[in-house]
Amino acid sequence: MKKYAYLLLLTAYCLTACQKDFLNKGPLDRFTDELIWKDSSLVNLYIANIYSGMITEYDRAGSDLMMSYTDEGESNRPQLDGQLVNFAQYNSATAVFKDNWIDNYASIRKCNTLLEQLQAAPFSAALQQRMRGEAYFLRAFFYMDIYAYFGAFPIVDKSLGLNDELAIPRATNKECVNFILKDLETAASLLPATYTDKAQTGRATKGACYAMKCRLLLNEQDYQGAAAAAKQVIDLNQYKLFPDFKSMFQPGNDNNVEVIFDKQFGSLQSKQKHDLNDYEYPRNFTGFASGVNDPTQNIVDAFQMKDGKSWNESPLYNPERPYDNRDPRLYSSVLYDGMMFRGEILDLQKGSAANPSERGTATGYYLKKFLDTTYDLKGISNPNLNNCIIMRLGEVYLNYAECQLKLGNVEEARTYVNLIRTRAGMPVIPAGEMTWEKYEQERTVELAFEGQRWFDVRRWKKGPQLLGQPVYGMVITVANGKRTYTRSKIEDRIFIAPKMYMFPIPLEVLNKYPAGKELKQNPEWD
Repeated sequence: MKKYAYLLLLTAYCLTACQKDFLNKGPLDRFTDELIWKDSSLVNLYIANIYSGMITEYDRAGSDLMMSYTDEGESNRPQLDGQLVNFAQYNSATAVFKDNWIDNYASIRKCNTLLEQLQAAPFSAALQQRMRGEAYFLRAFFYMDIYAYFGAFPIVDKSLGLNDELAIPRATNKECVNFILKDLETAASLLPATYTDKAQTGRATKGACYAMKCRLLLNEQDYQGAAAAAKQVIDLNQYKLFPDFKSMFQPGNDNNVEVIFDKQFGSLQSKQKHDLNDYEYPRNFTGFASGVNDPTQNIVDAFQMKDGKSWNESPLYNPERPYDNRDPRLYSSVLYDGMMFRGEILDLQKGSAANPSERGTATGYYLKKFLDTTYDLKGISNPNLNNCIIMRLGEVYLNYAECQLKLGNVEEARTYVNLIRTRAGMPVIPAGEMTWEKYEQERTVELAFEGQRWFDVRRWKKGPQLLGQPVYGMVITVANGKRTYTRSKIEDRIFIAPKMYMFPIPLEVLNKYPAGKELKQNPEWD
């Protein structure tokens, strides 16, 4: 690694807090490979730069979040990629999720370089072990992200030079999964279960390795393997359900007891900010076309009444006050008409300050789940620094429950679903009454908007039923002082199975392969 290495480190340095002894290492324009890989503080900056490359839901802010590629959401900006997907009007040239291929491979190269250079680094055995563990975990993380969107990928396990074969073909699905699993297992053997030094918060741990392994194997429908990985997380006894779902995603509760792995905005592991609060707050708070990703009526309907029945079956439902007596998680996840939010009662009738006629909410709702309710929207140089949770114990419990249902252990599944429902303040599912439909409903509301819906639907093979159906919103009208709520179809959507379960590899990537060594495209895509 030549000039590229120290330029990268200079960039990382500029994004990190000054350290008094840093400049004593030598002039910034004289970094060499020899200096970089012998200095643990510089290598730590290099690793921090790799963490910053993780693509999370918060990094998508200003564009479509994953919710708007599913029945969870609708974008108020129809020119974005979500609508291309929802209407099946995309192909390799439109390059949907291009960054999840190109940027992840750039990060994989950094991981490979790190692993190679650490072999001769003069660090303590303990520091070497931790850094190697992080490198293996991060490489697995980036490959897993590519696999989630595109399926099988070319396996690159070293930093390639100009004399290396660059036109590497895609491996098989099994080879890709095994490669990721091996990296995660190696990382788990090297990493600690927790860090005693708070300065290390956000680094990969054993629990993060097991949890990502669980997610991967679940999506592969290896229920035995996924259940075993979930139990590895649970048996570490490092995590608990955070008692208050409502405040779990607030910055004051960053790194709470439920978080297994997250992206640390504003820390050494990232030194980035995101723009989620700016782009997702209702328009009356921002003064511009924010509220980009809006929850649909489809997802609102998934939240039960507080008696545990659906809205259309419960005697508690009042069409004149449709949000009363609901699952408390609705109030934590969705902003709706009449809700008190930051000292204001939201008026979401069309033409209001919160829902203007042009680029207001597309559905009659705004996203609430991740918003920092203390964020100063009028602040000068006001960064968004609340962390993005990538994996939490609530998901692991649900993953484990799904595996147990598939394996026929219904009561074991019920136990873990009820742990989630009890935390939420919802009635437990009685013995003998656990069903797949109840599990699916619980997962839908507990993990709403967290970026897993697309992959859940694919695993369940329900694309046509859930993603290829109409999406609805709520229209609010006022006459003689009385508010009326009317469900209204927003649009019909298209889902072509099985083609659309995987995204096409971007044309830009395909064009880099020479004639005779073309990269194989996903089935049915051009």
